[in-house]
Amino acid sequence: MAFLAVFEGIDGSGKTSLSRLFLDHLRAAGTEAAWLREPTDSPLGDRIRRLAQEEESVPPQRELELFVEDRRWDVAHNILPALRSGTTVVMDRYYYSNACYQGARGLDMNAILAANRAFAPEPDLVFIIDVEVGRALERIGRARTTVAKLFERREFLEKVRANYLSLQGPNLAVIDGNPGLEPVFASVLERWRVFMESKAK
Repeated sequence: MAFLAVFEGIDGSGKTSLSRLFLDHLRAAGTEAAWLREPTDSPLGDRIRRLAQEEESVPPQRELELFVEDRRWDVAHNILPALRSGTTVVMDRYYYSNACYQGARGLDMNAILAANRAFAPEPDLVFIIDVEVGRALERIGRARTTVAKLFERREFLEKVRANYLSLQGPNLAVIDGNPGLEPVFASVLERWRVFMESKAK
């Protein structure tokens, strides 16, 4: 059976590294799995990343529209074909990012979630990697030479983090991302084990 597992969190949470480790874990266990990220590697996804680096302010509704357009492409060309072929999909960001980030810019989080769920498959499990903003910014400073002007300011990330922690749903698993990578990944694997056991019953 194929599953859709999503890693979410503020910038600097470690979700990208964790999602790749998780992919390796699944494959080592004999599971056919694929790793995807949003924004995608399509021309539109590249445009979104450039805007985040170059623009001081993009209107939030226009920002959301670009993300949704990119996600529609991702669902049609990557996510649904993989799931239908029996491939488990591991994602670095999904529509929860839009709800939390564009929500922090004043848009309605519930409306964003509803609009995306109208066409995008619901994840089986969402790992929300929760990290203190100060720690996340330190990680970003060590790892990157450039700062995404739109998304990597302390006050803004505090709002985004609060939005993530306000999300509710049986498929959401909040993981403490403040310790080092190994203990955080161990927490991810434990939560996955519990999920798989529930599916086996």
